[in-house]
Amino acid sequence: MKTQPRARGFWQVLSRPVEFLTKPRAGEGLAQRVTLAFGFMAFIPLLMIVWALLSYVLPNVEESVKDTLGLIVMAVIVSMFVGYSVLKRTMHGVMAVVHHARTVTPGQLAEPSHGDRDEIVELTRTFNRITQELEQKIEALESSRTLIKRLLSRIGTAIVSFEGIETVLEMIMEQSCAAMEAQAGSLLILNDATQQLEPKVGWSLDGRRVPTQPVRLGEGIAGSVAKAMKPMRGTGSLPAIGVADHAAGDGEVLCVPMAIREKPLGVLAVFRASMSRAFTEDDEALLTSIGSQVAVAVENYQLNQDIERTYLEAIMALALAVEAKEAYTAGHSKRVAFYAQKIAELMGLDEDARKLISNAGLLHDVGKIGVKDVILLKPEALTPEELHVMRQHPSIGEAILKPLRSLGKVAEMVHCHHEHYDGSGYPRGLKGEQIPLGARILVVADSYDSMVTDRPYRKRLSLEEAKDELCKWAGTHFDPQAVKAFLRFLDEKEPRLGRAPSA
Repeated sequence: MKTQPRARGFWQVLSRPVEFLTKPRAGEGLAQRVTLAFGFMAFIPLLMIVWALLSYVLPNVEESVKDTLGLIVMAVIVSMFVGYSVLKRTMHGVMAVVHHARTVTPGQLAEPSHGDRDEIVELTRTFNRITQELEQKIEALESSRTLIKRLLSRIGTAIVSFEGIETVLEMIMEQSCAAMEAQAGSLLILNDATQQLEPKVGWSLDGRRVPTQPVRLGEGIAGSVAKAMKPMRGTGSLPAIGVADHAAGDGEVLCVPMAIREKPLGVLAVFRASMSRAFTEDDEALLTSIGSQVAVAVENYQLNQDIERTYLEAIMALALAVEAKEAYTAGHSKRVAFYAQKIAELMGLDEDARKLISNAGLLHDVGKIGVKDVILLKPEALTPEELHVMRQHPSIGEAILKPLRSLGKVAEMVHCHHEHYDGSGYPRGLKGEQIPLGARILVVADSYDSMVTDRPYRKRLSLEEAKDELCKWAGTHFDPQAVKAFLRFLDEKEPRLGRAPSA
């Protein structure tokens, strides 16, 4: 009973070296394990050989043989200790490398302390160099990842923004060229009717304007990509991607198709002047992803245009329906649009502003569709209650136009076209420059046309009487500058305005 614990203790002691080698614990050094392994593999077998020689071989051989065997054993022992010394020195070098690896920090590498000819030092330096290169590559990858995330985020934000499609596409082209480190780029949309890729955007990183040209489907790099619906990487010229620059020479081109539900929509292309830096598969994947988002943006824009066009046609039909109810107002909206556009032109407004004001003139009374006919067509003067209802038509008109994003400014003018310069108008009682300039112009044009046309409750005024009324109420009902511009127009065109202009 007492011997069992001793036996168990003996086997535990014997198993510790094996466990030390096979299951090292934290903090146990590599050099210690190698030393113990060396003992098991070399020193202990050597002792067993010496014991066998002494017990069985040497007693039966001659003295000369014994001397020879002794020398051999001594040489083996010396070789073992020399090998152990070399192994131990090597292990110290390996441990030094491990120590250097543990002391590597970003931006600061551990310096080796051995001579230049030591292989371990060379290994350490190689390791340090590889580590430094890896850190640089990781930093470059992180930078690229950040750039791609920022690029895709900006593109996504632009796609759902309220900016015009041209602004969105220019921003996308600019960001794509920057991300690809390209010198130029183009975005072309397929015209089904002409079977041509028509350029929407041409971009250059150096800021110069890039001239563009159409590309026929199937011709050049852009045409081939659009027809085959497959990306293309290779050498090419700027004209092959729709950029009319024949002096630039050949370079590296990356062109990807844009499609919606497998229907070709156009292409997106970038150009590098240096042929020593070819585009990679990663570049192709990134530009393809951008092209997919652009295709969605373009399709949404085209669908919105169709919807807005249909809605605008419906609104125009409503405006005509209002005029059809009142025979004496036939052509009123078109005349107001004509007068308002002329006032805006003489006041120095640009073409876009003049177009908006003209559209507001065409639609300024669309809100009357919400006024009952008994009030709208009443030949006598309106009661205060009826007048209150009638004065709701600017707000109704704004509500009808506001859903159209492209008519936002027009809706504002329609809402304010009965505001007076002195603040006595409706529906909000705005004063002076609180009233949008377009609405101040509309007030003059609308009032003048009302004066010079017959109404159920009064006869038309003569041109001179109407001009006198404009002068009389300038600064109170009307913007003086708008009146001044309109009177100038009337003086120049009075012979033609003896009759109302036709539609």
